[in-house]
Amino acid sequence: MELRIHGVSGGEAEELLDVEPAMRVSGDSLAGFFRWRRKPDTELEDDVPREIFAWGNLTSGRASRALWLLLFPFMLVNIAYWMRPGRPGDRPGRVRRIADAGYGTAVRLLALSLTMLLTLTAAGVGMDLVGWQCSGYSEKCAQLRPVLDFLSSPGSPMATPGWALAIGALLPLLVIAVLWQLSRRTESVYEVVEPPHRPLPHAKAPLSDPEFWQNSRTMGRLRSAHIAAAIAAVTTLLLAPALGYDRAADSPVAGTVLSLLVALTFTGSALSVLIPGTDPRWNGYADTLCRVLRDLALVLLAVTLLYVLLPRQGWEASGRLPGFDIGLNVLFAAQCALGVLLLVCAIVLYWGGSAHGGIALRGMAGPATAALGTLLGGVLTAAAVYQAAGMLGGCNYPGAQATDCIELRAPSAFAWLQLAFTMEVIIALVAAAALGIWMRGRTRREIGVVTALYQRDPRERRTRELARARAYGGITETLPAVFAAFLLPVIALIVLALYSVLTGRLSVDPEALEGPFTAVSGATGWIQGAVATMVTVGSWLGGLFLFVLVGIGSSAYRNRPTRQVVGVLWDIGTFWPRAAHPLAPPSYAERAVPQLVARVAGKTGRGIGVVLSGHSQGSVLAAAAAWQLPSRCRPLVVLLTHGSPLYRLYARYFPAYFGPRALGDLNGRVEHWRNLWRATDAIGGPIKVERDAGDGATEFVGFAEPLPDPRHFDPDEGEALPPPVLGHSFYTRDPAYTAAALAAVRKVARAPEVERLPRPVGPVVAADTAHRGADVEQEDQ
Repeated sequence: MELRIHGVSGGEAEELLDVEPAMRVSGDSLAGFFRWRRKPDTELEDDVPREIFAWGNLTSGRASRALWLLLFPFMLVNIAYWMRPGRPGDRPGRVRRIADAGYGTAVRLLALSLTMLLTLTAAGVGMDLVGWQCSGYSEKCAQLRPVLDFLSSPGSPMATPGWALAIGALLPLLVIAVLWQLSRRTESVYEVVEPPHRPLPHAKAPLSDPEFWQNSRTMGRLRSAHIAAAIAAVTTLLLAPALGYDRAADSPVAGTVLSLLVALTFTGSALSVLIPGTDPRWNGYADTLCRVLRDLALVLLAVTLLYVLLPRQGWEASGRLPGFDIGLNVLFAAQCALGVLLLVCAIVLYWGGSAHGGIALRGMAGPATAALGTLLGGVLTAAAVYQAAGMLGGCNYPGAQATDCIELRAPSAFAWLQLAFTMEVIIALVAAAALGIWMRGRTRREIGVVTALYQRDPRERRTRELARARAYGGITETLPAVFAAFLLPVIALIVLALYSVLTGRLSVDPEALEGPFTAVSGATGWIQGAVATMVTVGSWLGGLFLFVLVGIGSSAYRNRPTRQVVGVLWDIGTFWPRAAHPLAPPSYAERAVPQLVARVAGKTGRGIGVVLSGHSQGSVLAAAAAWQLPSRCRPLVVLLTHGSPLYRLYARYFPAYFGPRALGDLNGRVEHWRNLWRATDAIGGPIKVERDAGDGATEFVGFAEPLPDPRHFDPDEGEALPPPVLGHSFYTRDPAYTAAALAAVRKVARAPEVERLPRPVGPVVAADTAHRGADVEQEDQ
């Protein structure tokens, strides 16, 4: 059986199987030649059926999954957990073991900080802007926004700080509830029970661990810890203003006790995310602890609501919400410290181990991804709060201050993030220009290669087009440089923030800029002016970015083709289990890999050979499934990858799991492995595996040379146009694929006879057999 696994944004099953009644044999979609499809057209050869594993609906099927765009920062931090540098199978020393533990600790705490940041974003809108600042303007806010009249109109039963804060807290609590429910629903759909087939684990191949794709226990306790910490944050913001008033009135006992309990709950939740998830017994204890902390956080929230709603004579809202600015500043400072810790641990892991030479960014890809995910989360947060402040107060356009708008102030920490976003936009423009220059130079070099391959005039237009396509195929090699460039604003932001804190001569706060900072001159004055301008530009760019993101999400919600394009992000980013951030989009591999293993193991158990054919991301799923197959399947399984990113992306960015040593172990788990790739393919490439000799030497799987693309320079018979450049697409239509697949079939056909496993018989199987009659036996044949 030929079992095909499609890549990102896979199409319909009928299209992937090539079972349409009519097939085009020449021409294109505008004008072509067709004939009726016959049964042999859907088989490699007689009695070798073709089957497709279609997994695209796991990421882009339901319309509600368009909302996952808002969880993109969570996904980036979760990916960073798996990007740690290392060489699987080595026995690390004490320093490297400490660095490895520190790396996981830093990523999981960064993931928790992003949950806190999202919670504080919703609290900044609901509790700070609406529940505190707007109600502080009293009648002016009620006149400008009549919908908020019940919170700010004098005489209203709810026009007290306690009630306003309690109602404003509904927004962050709603966000927490949605994330909680979304994570629970996806857990039941995506994470399957323990499979009946167990592989032979090996230290060189971490993905051969039988429990690698069983992440439900670890994710469950992490989810409880994140929810508990988020609820504790909302409770703290509710408690801080009331406790401040009670301290001034010399009655702080109840509020102090509550604040200590909330602090203990938050500390326990933060520490519980650090418990390793390897021992089932520890997982059981940790899960119970996290559930208790979550329930305790809910109880403290209810008690705090009652405490805040107690009548307090003379209590009025003014200025910004007490404690909100401090909480944000502490959170951002903690993120910077965790980023430094992550960087140090990655350096120790890279330089202390014998990692392979192709690792991206010298092992720093993990910290870079975590930093970009954290920065993106901060930018989205700042954009949401600033836009909400402008729209609620009516000061969301130049010159609005001259009208009757009310100035709702966002925390100054968000202004620093808007400054960073402006820097990122500048870097993006510079990077695009640099890539354009690089493409020109690479194209000029490829003209000579194309001329030699096709023996044509280098001045022909088609020669330049093919050279440009080959140049585009190498653009993936520039990713590390682009990655590093996007980290420059992070460094600049930290330097400017430290300079502001240590000298007090730089500010991004609009209120401060109206004071003594306007008189600063010289170099510092020039820097202050540039910073103020970039903050203003960043506020508009951040708002535009937020609205574009919402527009894409709403379009994807209604439009399946758009949703499939958006789903490409999740096809790439949600392969890995949610080991760091339990509220990130779910891992489709936790559902797809066990399903593939069950199918292939069942077929081989009945003596049926399987050609496991994976394209693009499908090749990564095929490899993960091959690692999980029991050893008895080896003689009857051939791996055929095409357009595969296994080495070009996964081995470079996830070296501890897909390095040449792990891929060498994979090569020994199947009867044969053939890899096809093209020089015009920007994603797929050759695959290097480490030999069994143990000397670190590598060799290529399949062919080291690429397939010709296109195969002909001039139009074929019956064609009006020259053959197009296929790049990353349509590998299965290449004659080389047919030849490789036929060779694979013959290899498993010559495999020694294996013992057939008995077919499991049960009520479901018996009923299914009764309905299908002889179909089962015909399939086996």
